[in-house]
Parts: sequence; C-alpha cells; structure tokens
Amino acid sequence: MLLLQFLIDDMCANFTVEAMSELVKKRLAQGPCTFDELALEIADKDLTLDIKSAQILARAAVESLDKKGDFLDAAVLHVVGQRFCQ
Repeated sequence: MLLLQFLIDDMCANFTVEAMSELVKKRLAQGPCTFDELALEIADKDLTLDIKSAQILARAAVESLDKKGDFLDAAVLHVVGQRFCQ
C-alpha cells in the first residue's frame, strides 16, 4: 500500500488509495482483464495521467490489494501472462 500511495502522490494522480482500490475491485468484479485494460479505465477517470503512468498505477494497485489479501472477498489473484483473473 505504501508503494501505491507514493505513486499516487508522485504522479499527482487525482486518486486516493481507497478510490484506486475500489476502482480495481469494481473492474475485476466484472471479470478478467489485462493490466492494459485496467490502465485505460484508470486513465479515463483521471485525464491528467498518461497511459504509461496509468499502467504503473494499475500494477501497483493490483499488487497492493493482493498483499493486503483484500481481493474480491479474499479471492486469490493469479497472474497469467498479461491477464489476471480471480
């Protein structure tokens, strides 16, 4: 979570850690997606972010939720290539 907070602060993203976590959880509740697809949703929510920054935030948010064990009601995260699913 500290890395995610640092990245949000550093990139001046218009997110809080909680808002980012909710965005990721909501998207994953819809089914599997790629990090790039998640990054596009993040960039759509904060137009100040370029796509590369959104990709970095997407990965950090997923890793943060995984480390906290707070993934869609404790579902296990599996990373398979560029796709992740619950």
